[in-house]
Amino acid sequence: MRTRTWAIFIIANIIVTTLVVLTILYVWELRQSSVTSSATSSPEAPAVADTTSAPTEPPMSSPTSPTQSTQYTVQAGDTLGGIAQAYDVSLPDLMAANGIDDPNLLQIGQTLVIPINHPTPIDGSPETATPESTPNTLPRVPLPTLTVSGPPLVEIAQVVGAGELANEVAVVRNLGGAVDLEKWTLSDAENNTFVFPMTMLFADAQMRIHSTPGRSTPSDLYWGRDTTAWNSGELITLSDSTGNVVDTYIVP
Repeated sequence: MRTRTWAIFIIANIIVTTLVVLTILYVWELRQSSVTSSATSSPEAPAVADTTSAPTEPPMSSPTSPTQSTQYTVQAGDTLGGIAQAYDVSLPDLMAANGIDDPNLLQIGQTLVIPINHPTPIDGSPETATPESTPNTLPRVPLPTLTVSGPPLVEIAQVVGAGELANEVAVVRNLGGAVDLEKWTLSDAENNTFVFPMTMLFADAQMRIHSTPGRSTPSDLYWGRDTTAWNSGELITLSDSTGNVVDTYIVP
C-alpha cells in the first residue's frame, strides 16, 4: 500500500515538473518571437542630409580695360567736331590723341587716331575681344552735315620774311565756307609756283606756306625750296584749281 502511494507521488511530481518546464519554454519562445518581430518591423531612421555648404566666395573684380584706339582717314567735308561726335569721343580727347592745336585745320587724307574706351562689364563677365580695325577695313561712319557758312572767301593775308629763306612765309586765310585747296596755285611773274596738295581750309582758318623744306601739317605747308621765292614789291597771284584768279597781293 505504501509502495503504490510513493509511486503515484513520484509520477505526479514528474508530470508537474514537465508541465512547468514546458510552460517556461513556451513563454520564453513567445518573448523571443516578439523581440524578433519588433526588430524586423521597425523602419530604419532616415539619413540626415548634410545641409552645410561651403561659403560662396565673392566674385573678384576685374580691372578696367585699357583705352584702345582705331584710325580714320579725313574725307572732303569732314570736321574734327563731326568726327568726334560720330565716334562718341570728346573733341579735347581727339585733339590730344593727334597733337592738334587748332580744330579748324584738317587735311584731306590725313589719318586720325580715334581713342575708344572699352570698359569691363559690371558683372565681371569677360568681354569678347574685338580686333582693331585698320584704315582699309574701317566701316564708314555717317558724319553730321556741315553747317553752311556761305561760299569760300580765300585771300592772301600777308607775306613775311621775303628774301630770307629761313623766314619766308606766305599766309592764306579763308573768311567764308570750307574749301578744298587741292591743285590751287600761288605764283609770281617769274613763274615761281607753289601747288597746293590735297588740303581742306575751313572757315576762319589760315594756312602758312613756308618756302623752306620741312614736314607739312594741316596748318603749315613746306615748299622745299633752296632759294627764296618772293621779292619785295612783286605781285603774287592765288588761283583756284581751274586757273581762275582768286586774289592778288603785293609783297611789302
